[in-house]
Amino acid sequence: MTLTHTDLENLTAQLERADGPADLANCWPTEIWSILAEYKAFDWLVPAEFGGEGCDRMTLMQRYMAIAQGSLTAAFMLTQHDAALRRMIPAAAIDAAGEPNTAAKWLKRVVTDHLTTTVGISQLTISIRRGERAMAATVLDHGRYRLEGSMPWVTGAEKAAFFVTGGTLDDGRQILALVPADRPGVMIKTPEPLAALNASRTTEVECNSVEIEPGDLLAGPVPNVITSKQAGGTGGLETSALALGQAQAAIALLKQEDPARFALEEPLEGLVQEWALLKSDLFGVVSGDGGRMTPEIIRRRANSLVSRATQACLIARRGSGFLLTDPAQRWARQALFFHVWSCPKPVATATIRDLAGMSDGTACSI
Repeated sequence: MTLTHTDLENLTAQLERADGPADLANCWPTEIWSILAEYKAFDWLVPAEFGGEGCDRMTLMQRYMAIAQGSLTAAFMLTQHDAALRRMIPAAAIDAAGEPNTAAKWLKRVVTDHLTTTVGISQLTISIRRGERAMAATVLDHGRYRLEGSMPWVTGAEKAAFFVTGGTLDDGRQILALVPADRPGVMIKTPEPLAALNASRTTEVECNSVEIEPGDLLAGPVPNVITSKQAGGTGGLETSALALGQAQAAIALLKQEDPARFALEEPLEGLVQEWALLKSDLFGVVSGDGGRMTPEIIRRRANSLVSRATQACLIARRGSGFLLTDPAQRWARQALFFHVWSCPKPVATATIRDLAGMSDGTACSI
């Protein structure tokens, strides 16, 4: 689905109207989900040979930013769906007889049957909620495995047709696999209240002796399976794109405030210039022309900008911004997400030092 600049503006506007009610409703965000489906967002990443649009990364980043400007909930849920697809694509194949393997069949069904998926891999990366082997993998016979444990943070789990998840073997190696939501032993728990983004329905999914067939395996067993090329790599820059989208929303609302009240002209201009520079640097890294810029540097700058832009917007709106019906407070709460969700340890450490008044000027060297 080719989207023009006007299409993206309309998508942003529709999501912006739906985001506030979804945040307050504390249930599945039906309207947000329907808007994403209307724009065929769940097909954007699926390669053309499997029926999708096969968007390149630059196009996806532009669209993620537009979605996040309207609704961080929508952007979060879509990027978790895409994170699962990104790890399926390297394993998807069609043999000489034209028969698709398991990953390819699921990719086709995302388009033809309008299925959605999500990813549950924080137990393999940085989550500390359930310990180092939150999900244990055991080798069975004939290329099969058994998963026992938990996916601590899974977004949109209750509507997912299948999950991309993984476990850790006794020797420390890891596997990545497809797990249908209706497979025996899969249990989706009720979401716990979060500080923000409750409409994302992020929850814990338990695997009680869930068996993995040979065709379900996407990658591994190898050490650090998520970082392997076999697993499709990581998507850290996408999270920074979401931060830019939300910062853009806050800056746009800040522009509507009376500039004389808090002498906003100079601070606003500073935020606008910083946003434009960061966007340029982000897309430079995406295109491979980022110079000394790294995803970690971009993430630290994006985290800082979205936090400062949303708080500035809240302050400028004063008491009105503190109402639960006002977007300013919602954006300020949601900005906390970027500091805790898959935030690299060097970035988190540098931010804590900044907050402690110990900034050491290492923003470009972490």
